[in-house]
Amino acid sequence: MRHLLIAALVLAIAVPALGQGANPYIAAYVTFDAGAEVHRVDPLAYTAGDVFICLKHVQGGFTTVSFAVGIDAGVSAPAAWTSLLPGGLAIGDYATGITLSSTDCMTDEFVCLCSGSLFYLGVPGMVSILDHPDYPRWVVDCNDAVDLYCYVTGGGVLMDPTATGEDCPPPVPVENSSWGGIKALYR
Repeated sequence: MRHLLIAALVLAIAVPALGQGANPYIAAYVTFDAGAEVHRVDPLAYTAGDVFICLKHVQGGFTTVSFAVGIDAGVSAPAAWTSLLPGGLAIGDYATGITLSSTDCMTDEFVCLCSGSLFYLGVPGMVSILDHPDYPRWVVDCNDAVDLYCYVTGGGVLMDPTATGEDCPPPVPVENSSWGGIKALYR
């Protein structure tokens, strides 16, 4: 009985911590250019290129993020991945679930987490961000609170990326206002 009470107490404390961190609007995306959001690439068959997994709307900094990467069959030979975070700490595998950690608090508005070296095979398809099996969409901020990233878009190879269907909230929330306050703006 005592163990059940302890487990319930731990869950009662841990569950509200999810989504309560410093990055409530953080979003993940795939790009083919680390300096810009390029979500489509049209390479020649049997050429090499890079792909990046990045985060945007980083507000309060983060140290750790968990995800997996899916590459449609025939798009590329197996990718070689490299962490771009300081310290390069990685646990797991990119295909089945990886957790990347930084030795510094990452506070830039846009942060590329890793790069993958692809060898294109000439078949259209997607490079997608998938959920980590144990820590789906976790982003741990610099104070050890957990937020969940929103998945904005994958990357299309020889095709436009398909929509994720997720409604990512805006990075700046809309303030509540009364009708009188709105009318006062136009006087």
